[in-house]
Amino acid sequence: MLHNIEGASCQNEGQALGAGARAEADFRLCNSVKPSHYDIHLTPDLEQFTFDGEVTIEVELEKDSKTIRINAKELDLHNFSAQAKAGGKELWATIAVCEESEIATLTFAESLKAGQWVLKSQFKGTLNDKLKGFYRSFWTDEKGGKHAIATTQFESTDARRAFPCFDEPAYKATFDVRLTVPEKLTALSNGAIIKTETEGGKKTITYERTMKMSTYLVCFCVGEFVSSQPVMVNGTEVRIWSVPGKEKLTQFALDTSAFAIDFYEKYFEIPYPGGKKIDHIAIPDFASGAMENLGLITYRETALLLDDSQATHAERKRVAEVVMHELAHMWFGDLVTMGWWNGLWLNESFATFMENICLHNWKPEWEIWNDFGLSRAAASRVDALKSTHPIECPVNHPDEAAEMFDVISYEKGCSVLYQIHEFIGGETFRRGIAAYLKKHSYGNTETHDLWDALEEACQKAAAESGKAEPEPVRLIMDKWVFTPGHPVLEVSGDKGAITFKQRPFKFLSTDDKTLWPIPVCLKARVKGKGLVEKRFLMQEAQLTMDVAKELSGDGELECLVVNAGGSGFYRVTYDKHFTSLITKDVNGNLSTIERFNLVNDAWACVRAGILSAADYLNLIQVFSEETDPNVWAILTASIGHLYTLTARGSEARASMSHLIRKLVKPTQEKLGLTAAEGESVQTRQLRGSLVSVLGTIGDDESMVKAGVQLLEKWKQDRQSVDANLVPAAVSISAYHGDGARYEEFAKLSREATSPQEVQRFLFALARFRKPELLKRTIEACLSEQVRTQDAPYLFAALLSNEEAGEGAWQFLKENWQKITASYPENGVVRMVSSVSALDNEALAKDVAAFFAAHPVKSGEMAVAQALEQLDINVRLRKREEANLDKAALGRLARA
Repeated sequence: MLHNIEGASCQNEGQALGAGARAEADFRLCNSVKPSHYDIHLTPDLEQFTFDGEVTIEVELEKDSKTIRINAKELDLHNFSAQAKAGGKELWATIAVCEESEIATLTFAESLKAGQWVLKSQFKGTLNDKLKGFYRSFWTDEKGGKHAIATTQFESTDARRAFPCFDEPAYKATFDVRLTVPEKLTALSNGAIIKTETEGGKKTITYERTMKMSTYLVCFCVGEFVSSQPVMVNGTEVRIWSVPGKEKLTQFALDTSAFAIDFYEKYFEIPYPGGKKIDHIAIPDFASGAMENLGLITYRETALLLDDSQATHAERKRVAEVVMHELAHMWFGDLVTMGWWNGLWLNESFATFMENICLHNWKPEWEIWNDFGLSRAAASRVDALKSTHPIECPVNHPDEAAEMFDVISYEKGCSVLYQIHEFIGGETFRRGIAAYLKKHSYGNTETHDLWDALEEACQKAAAESGKAEPEPVRLIMDKWVFTPGHPVLEVSGDKGAITFKQRPFKFLSTDDKTLWPIPVCLKARVKGKGLVEKRFLMQEAQLTMDVAKELSGDGELECLVVNAGGSGFYRVTYDKHFTSLITKDVNGNLSTIERFNLVNDAWACVRAGILSAADYLNLIQVFSEETDPNVWAILTASIGHLYTLTARGSEARASMSHLIRKLVKPTQEKLGLTAAEGESVQTRQLRGSLVSVLGTIGDDESMVKAGVQLLEKWKQDRQSVDANLVPAAVSISAYHGDGARYEEFAKLSREATSPQEVQRFLFALARFRKPELLKRTIEACLSEQVRTQDAPYLFAALLSNEEAGEGAWQFLKENWQKITASYPENGVVRMVSSVSALDNEALAKDVAAFFAAHPVKSGEMAVAQALEQLDINVRLRKREEANLDKAALGRLARA
């Protein structure tokens, strides 16, 4: 903990705050002191897990003051002094540290005059085991030797754990960094190495000065790292770093990075701003996916390292997306940064959007925007809750900043950007973004700065094209960014007048009357005219039009698709007339993403109680010839949920499995079990998905046998089975596995040579169904067998397993203190979301009571959302459980 030299408490700095009464001023620094440059020297000790540090900070005081407030957390501040930059005596401060606000108040005997000053401090800290701040990580070599690493994770508010600083994004400065480490170790930082001095078995490395940036982007990595060969991209040196023995897993990320840097430099019209090099480094223990530290991007190993000869398409896509996401941040987030954490979406939504734009240009055959449908669906599930939040909302406390890293800030934000990108046009959007980045380089922005740039680009585009009015970007985006939730557009009518009604879509009833400006794209087939399109902005609650006349002047309307192209972040429901027109030829009438949205919106209606499960199961029968893995993903996920509403071992469950086979088997049989030369990635992906469904909840004996045989074949020769079938073989073998299989999978995870294989067999341990085996997995989550970075997610999988859920919940309650002390905070937050699977009414009450008594740090919003999702699932079970009986399912299966 912080050493409180003066014994000061929070009351010395302001009014003590009770729970739920946090005041922004108590946790924010004074804006009258602005840093311009840091000189940091750190000496980490990887045996004692401590570090010694010195920092010099050049600041500008805008007015005379006897006190300076600066962030510090879990540091032993030996001293602090101030000296006018122009010269004069050094003034020593008394230091009062408030642990709650994470602010050290420096009080001087005499007033510091307005002007430029130099602050100096010596301090000591701990290389903690919390995977944040300056922390320790470990890896094991082939002989079983354990090696330590020191690395950093500062976003959002943990740079203050490594050195006292003005730890808010608006306080940008340049940084000179020196690290003193044992000679045998590699030490990296944001800048390129410019000098190395050795003495007494240690070396002091000096790095190139950074550009002006925020403290959360500073990074240090110390350990026995090795790198790939460098690649030069437009003058920037790019490398991939890992622990020894994993060098062969770097090429895919290197190729991805090389493409992305060049693409972004052209798209943004700005060269890489961070200096001479970009290092990507895989860290064995890492709480998040990756972190966009300028010039030294840190990753979880699964997000960077890849055995390209054995990787699935999903694993390749994951690495490509994360690398492209983090590189986009070099411009969006690092070069131009939000002014405060309420604007986090300006970083994360844009990086998510740009990763998809970049990947679409690199691998168009991957059809990435169809894949993004799953991410958009995940965001819309949360956004349909009463406990959702706007894309941008107020942030006062560091814990609240941490809560903003969720699907709303990332995937919903990306979705509304894609929506406006498609509405105003891709090139107009690109010009606006480039202008925004150029204007605000090295600075901080608010959301309105982006609207200004996009509206100016729209005005120029309108003038060039002769359009009467440019698109009203601010009117559209203000509503979508600052308003929680999203609308459903209800479509009804006949061949003549068609009515469109909008209302907020919520899973639980509400009297919310919010209206959105909806960028609507219609696609219609008009008799004698073929396909025609219309785009318009719908701001009213209800609109009626004769679509056929609007689109073609005359003719009979044969089919109508709303949200054509699928880029809108809104749901669509059709009356029976239009539903029948669309589903008459679902593949002919709808594109892939339009089919995805039709299924996803229908399933959302089931969860909301608008559509019955029986009607939904009847609707999806038209998708038996579907060929896209993303459409099948939402189909099988929804069927899987309904499957759990039937009692284990019951005739209803057997009937549900029969229904699943009826739907899935025809497509699986067409695909077979062997990949053909030249097959699309979608086909390979789909084959594995359908085999997995049939071999588990489909209870297909032939696929159970095939899954086990595929696994045995793979173990003999890992090139003999298409990589996309391996997860299915593992899943089926675990689902039907015994103790011997469990032991085998645990061993395969320990001995795996790629991060993806480690994870595949580790998480398979949560797929078994025998109680004694699941109990072992539950207990392993609080042992050294499972890394703390992985344990929360493995435990979440156990909570979601209907055979393990109740036992895992009891274990969680009994070991809550140990869990929260051991797991990374963000991991605990992600873990608790899986309690939504415990949809037994008695269990649900127990879950709600437990979290009422045990608040989750940085997880207030996530817990509220999990409890609401749980309530929705309990209601769904109560509505549909009795309806999903043998007779009803049998009728559907025969239909």
